[in-house]
Amino acid sequence: MTGLTRRALLAGLGLASLAGVPRATSAQTGIRLGLALPPGPLGESILRGAQLGLDDANALATLFGKRLELIPEPAATPEAALTLGLRLVRQEGAVALVGGADDGSAEALRDAAEQAGALFFNVGALSDRLRGERCHRWTFHVQASLAMQVGAAGVWLLDERKLSRWALLVSDSPLGRAVEDAAVAFLARRGAVALGRERVPVGTTDWAPVLGRIQGPGPEVVFVGLEPADKLGLIRAYRAAALAAPLTGVATDPAGLLAAEPQEVVGTWPLVWHHELERFSARELNARFRRRFRRPFDGPGWAAWAAVKLVGEAVVRAGASDVPGLLRFLESAPPFDGHKGQALTFREWDHQLRQPLHLAGPRRGPAAGRLGSLEFIADVPRGGDLDLIAPPRGESRCRFGT
Repeated sequence: MTGLTRRALLAGLGLASLAGVPRATSAQTGIRLGLALPPGPLGESILRGAQLGLDDANALATLFGKRLELIPEPAATPEAALTLGLRLVRQEGAVALVGGADDGSAEALRDAAEQAGALFFNVGALSDRLRGERCHRWTFHVQASLAMQVGAAGVWLLDERKLSRWALLVSDSPLGRAVEDAAVAFLARRGAVALGRERVPVGTTDWAPVLGRIQGPGPEVVFVGLEPADKLGLIRAYRAAALAAPLTGVATDPAGLLAAEPQEVVGTWPLVWHHELERFSARELNARFRRRFRRPFDGPGWAAWAAVKLVGEAVVRAGASDVPGLLRFLESAPPFDGHKGQALTFREWDHQLRQPLHLAGPRRGPAAGRLGSLEFIADVPRGGDLDLIAPPRGESRCRFGT
């Protein structure tokens, strides 16, 4: 691909900033990571996080005579992600792929890594299928799963707020049914059941009858799992109706919530990262990101930062730059400092990164709008067992860790 053609393609996908990122060449000898980027703001977030992770990784690696190189390229569809992943490994020499902004692209990159013989770090896809029947030993999940989002919100509701009477409001879609299944399973583990379940068509705009039905059993909480395009409409209707039961659920599109008008937002939502975290050196990480990129650090950026930095730590601490050596090190559960207050490790049976999530709620007062629509509320879990918010091993369909 010529420079002009690549620049035009990147600009067309809303990733023009990639045109200024130097590409690795065949004469370079660093350890290469392929970065598959979706179009638009999400791709920009992942790219910025990966660049900060590369800086941090090389700050240490170069002291030991090592160097990591990032090969960022656009991939707008799962088919493009598969083709790109295979090329990055087979032709560009990448030992690992970083990406997976959505479930389809993550599955494609997982397949590319398996076929070409590389590691894959999922930084965006929530699907429990990728951690279950479609799991693979060479895939590692830095992004928290859908079930972990449900678990984080659920632990906070049950243990902190003492609210156990839930009504489920989900889209009649694969995503909605996955949220419903995860919520039902979580409640069953805690000896509770959902009072009611309401599935709504994708594209619902008239929320009044839905809210009337969901309030019938008298829930203490309305737990939501909606397609991103429908969520803000429901939130606005919920706020306008001034219903008593708190609203919470999964944040499949946190950027949409963070960018909404503060006066329109209601509910409590689990996030992978929040730009106002201060404890456990999170303040310094957020500050470094803001100084470099002049914008707040977000969840997709944090996941990409962590993935690249994890590879850098594996290279230095294991003294390995090949896939088998890196795999052995990562599977040994080395502690990783993600600036979240606890050592983060990959679970041996599904390679999900154990981590606390951060609950955020509507920002009120004079800072609303200036600092974003959501402010940090609490870490979940507050300490101790990080598996508390994830499904136990017995519920996993993944078998490579047995």
